[in-house]
Amino acid sequence: MTYFLKIVYNLLDYWILILMMQYVCAGRMKLGRRNVWIGSCLSVLGTVAAFFLPFHFEFVVSLAATVALSVCLFSQSRLLDLLRFFPALFIYYFLIIVPTALVQEVVVPNGIQLTSKGGFWGLVSYGPDATLLVLLLILRHVQVKYRIRVHFSVGEILGSIAMLFFSIIDGAFIFMLDRGQYEPVWYGIYMFIFVGGYCAGVGYYVYWLTASRVRIYRQTYASCETEYLRVQMDSLKEAKENEAEVRKLRHDLKNHLAVLSSLCEEGEYEEVKKYTEQLGREALHSDLKIPTGNQVADQVVASKRRVCEEAGIAFTFAGTMKNLDALTAPDICGLLANAYDNAIEACREYQAGLQSGQPEAYIRTQVSTTRNYTVIEIVNPVLKAVPIRGNRAATTKKDKKAHGYGIEIMKQIAERYNGSCTVRCDGKEFQTKIVLLT
Repeated sequence: MTYFLKIVYNLLDYWILILMMQYVCAGRMKLGRRNVWIGSCLSVLGTVAAFFLPFHFEFVVSLAATVALSVCLFSQSRLLDLLRFFPALFIYYFLIIVPTALVQEVVVPNGIQLTSKGGFWGLVSYGPDATLLVLLLILRHVQVKYRIRVHFSVGEILGSIAMLFFSIIDGAFIFMLDRGQYEPVWYGIYMFIFVGGYCAGVGYYVYWLTASRVRIYRQTYASCETEYLRVQMDSLKEAKENEAEVRKLRHDLKNHLAVLSSLCEEGEYEEVKKYTEQLGREALHSDLKIPTGNQVADQVVASKRRVCEEAGIAFTFAGTMKNLDALTAPDICGLLANAYDNAIEACREYQAGLQSGQPEAYIRTQVSTTRNYTVIEIVNPVLKAVPIRGNRAATTKKDKKAHGYGIEIMKQIAERYNGSCTVRCDGKEFQTKIVLLT
């Protein structure tokens, strides 16, 4: 029974640390069904081997070695994922120390030792670990479903270390409290203070981790609505300018007709031709609008093309988006605006590092339609390959926490219409491909 419980305990710790590294500390490991079985077998073998090690802390050493080996097998960015072991370990301990102290000193009757020989109570001691593992599995489900990714800053890692020390002190007070001689009233008050302080600290730490990310995500999503409103305002402004131009042409129509009549009477037909061509150019009002087949898409493409021309980025568009009428206007704007904003930002970085002999920055859009699907491909050049793992492009920004939500929102919108949004990079070009059921 001793060996079995130790294997179970190490297996719990192994998966807690792996899931911590992956879904709390933004690891990049492939945790498919096959790798889950391989990792579990590695943990069991490592625990069995630890029984034969001749030094102290053999199980801690075997656990760390098993986790490190798993990272080397499952991850493409091995060094970064190995470094994520430390914040994961800090977070694990500050989440588990006080609950374990409460189980051992409060939940279990006095006099019963929580060792592997304790039978049922030995299993009870694994309750905090099992609970944490379940919570991590729920977190994994939420992150995979909603495509949420966590990035840890240096401050947040330091915060986890601070919480670790706080948990050690709080757990020590609980042990001392249970072994001291206190009146029931004071015992209850002290226990409420220590447990309440711990819960408040963990709650604040979790809130601190999630609040800024939720705020940034909401701001990014709201920017789609803001972008749509801005595009509408630009469209109204453009329509007003066109209307003013038409009124001006109507006002001058009599004068133009008089000039044309005079030229015809004098037989200056060549001048008449030049004059009418000039009037035609003025009347058509050379704007930037590209007929995409969808009114909202027209506005977004015209707006982004204008930005590209001001930045010296060549902009081309081919195809039709007439089948996008099933999408709501904010969703069309969210898809196209985010895709073009990413491409424009990449083109500006490309221009900053442009060397002689390299092609100028460009954004190329190709739209193809079938009976059921519309496929939008937006391509821009890059100076070097952008790492893509799990259909996620690694951001080059220092503040990783504040970036990368645009692509996630595009994926959510595409999936809402039974489609997909994928990205790829071959080292020369970056492609965003949006497939929609229309």
